[in-house]
Amino acid sequence: MSSPGIDDQPIVPEYELEQYFPERSELSEEERAKLREQHGYFRTYFREQPDRFRKLQRWLNQARFGLTYDVYLAATARYAIGAAVVGLVLGVALSVQLMAMGAFAPVTDLPAVGGVLEPVLAPLAGFVFGLLGLAVFGGGTAAARYYYPRTVVNQRRRNIDVLLPHAIVYMYALSHGGMNTFEVIKEVAQAEDVYGEVARECDMIVRDVELFGNDLFTAIRDARNLTPSDNLEQFFDDTLSVLDSGSDFSTFLSDESETYMTEAKQEQENFLETLSILSEIFVVMFVAAPLFLIVTLMVISLLGGDSLNQTKALVYLFLPAGMLVFIVLIDLLSKPYAQHEHDVDLSQEEAVDPSDAAESDPHFEEYEKRKRRDELLELVTNPISEIRKRDPLLSLAISVPAALVTVGALVATGQLQTSLAGMGRTPIKHTVGYGVVPFLVTTVPLTLFYEAERRREQRISSRFPDTLNILSSANQMGIRLVDALDLVSRWSEGTLADELRKVRNDITWNHDVEGALLSFADRLRVPQVTRTMKLIAKGSRSSSDLSEIISIAAEDTRNRYQIEQNRRQEMSAYTAIVAIGFLVYLAVIVLLDTSYLQPIGQMATDAGGNSDLLTVSTVPVDQYRTIFFHSALIQGAGSGLLAGKLAENDILAGLKYSIVLVAIALAVFIFI
Repeated sequence: MSSPGIDDQPIVPEYELEQYFPERSELSEEERAKLREQHGYFRTYFREQPDRFRKLQRWLNQARFGLTYDVYLAATARYAIGAAVVGLVLGVALSVQLMAMGAFAPVTDLPAVGGVLEPVLAPLAGFVFGLLGLAVFGGGTAAARYYYPRTVVNQRRRNIDVLLPHAIVYMYALSHGGMNTFEVIKEVAQAEDVYGEVARECDMIVRDVELFGNDLFTAIRDARNLTPSDNLEQFFDDTLSVLDSGSDFSTFLSDESETYMTEAKQEQENFLETLSILSEIFVVMFVAAPLFLIVTLMVISLLGGDSLNQTKALVYLFLPAGMLVFIVLIDLLSKPYAQHEHDVDLSQEEAVDPSDAAESDPHFEEYEKRKRRDELLELVTNPISEIRKRDPLLSLAISVPAALVTVGALVATGQLQTSLAGMGRTPIKHTVGYGVVPFLVTTVPLTLFYEAERRREQRISSRFPDTLNILSSANQMGIRLVDALDLVSRWSEGTLADELRKVRNDITWNHDVEGALLSFADRLRVPQVTRTMKLIAKGSRSSSDLSEIISIAAEDTRNRYQIEQNRRQEMSAYTAIVAIGFLVYLAVIVLLDTSYLQPIGQMATDAGGNSDLLTVSTVPVDQYRTIFFHSALIQGAGSGLLAGKLAENDILAGLKYSIVLVAIALAVFIFI
């Protein structure tokens, strides 16, 4: 056997863990020098200690990083050294700043030790703070890099557990149509846009069979050994038992789909409990804690202390930054539960190049120019229709310039000043002009388009399972699919009815069931419909029993819809808690303003600068009122976005809450 780690293989196949770890053996100095020459000191050091990093290598494999542990740790060491240098510099700079501010004066003023410490205090503080910065930045970077693969593994595990029941239903539909086991797994592997990490696990099996020549039994066993999900591991174990015993694979999948759907619902309940705890933490951290600190800092200011800068840092830095980090955390936790079907491209139609005869026609060039001109004219003359067809975010292309024009008009008419002195005289008015008005002009159109699209999707999703049940029942009674579609279109209403009639006509004219179903999903752009149509289209291609395929799809659609509805119902209470938390914050801020700041300002005015009462005249009343107003706006915007993320797992769903809460804060401060 060659010396361990001689060959450099940073990207490797992901099989069982053992092959990544060579047998431990003592290296001669010559072998060690060769390793250092090939891989550097860091990789050589880590390669000599494989037993310490078996867990890390497993995380890397399960996270699909495609790296060996020594490559990853060598890069981690370089990042940690760079971060440590930055931390050292920042720590020394912080100590110098604290010395200049006199932060260590209480120590140097001590009669017993002050004289001894004063000459060495500056270098000692620089050493201590530099060492602290080095440890925090360097150690934090190393720890974050080391445990990052574990975080990715946990996200993949949750995604697999959520999507596995629906993937098994898809496999059941394909198997029911007569596909063999490997063909079924291959179809799932090709549907990564729908079944996420489950498809990636199946892709590993397909790659092992087609690329490396393993048999299916061995490929499933290897995938079973590496998957991060206990549920998928158990499913692969059961699949191996079925293959080994020769049992019916379709019947096995039918039983498994019910079992793992129960597991998915339990996973959803656990996730909702986590979100409920986080929503309560949000209220404590960003409502109660800021109020306590603001009141404390105001009391300090009243007693003659200078706490204005600390209040500004709390409101303008820590509050928005903390909210942003919290929302990002919620997003990371929610990502495995997000639906992937928005990005599925189901259209089988390819662009057809014009023939030579068409291009040679003298009117062809004029036709192409007119076609492009008509498309551009449609976009300009009817932008709302185009935005509704494509993406609500396209509204920003109109609303953002409109917001800039609005601000420019306010400046041009003299309503807003451009100088800092002018803004300082009427800060609330200029906050509204430069902040609130552009925010509303930008977000209101986006919210209207988004909510209209979301309600359309919900209406279709709620009716779609019943539509599929009627189609299945009609087909079982011997009614042709075309006639069944005509029957359902008369029973339905709105967009769904119109689209079903188009599907009926498409099948009648083109005699292509699969193409008609996929085009139907493309036009609707509804996640539930997209996944279901892909299931039915693939199943119908392999089976003549279309009624059973539709029935399977209907059950899967109903289960997914119920899971989504349960999330909305469970989180509606916590969304209300977040909104009530903002209202409590606003009420306390208003009470501080009306019962504390305004009387203090009046006392200072009445005293004429001669009052000896607790230096009232030194309290910056106007600045505190401005800070209070800004904090209410920040609270409204952040709380609204969080409420939408909790309820709908989409931050755009929180814009409507943000708009309402910001408007409430604005109205309250205008009238007090």
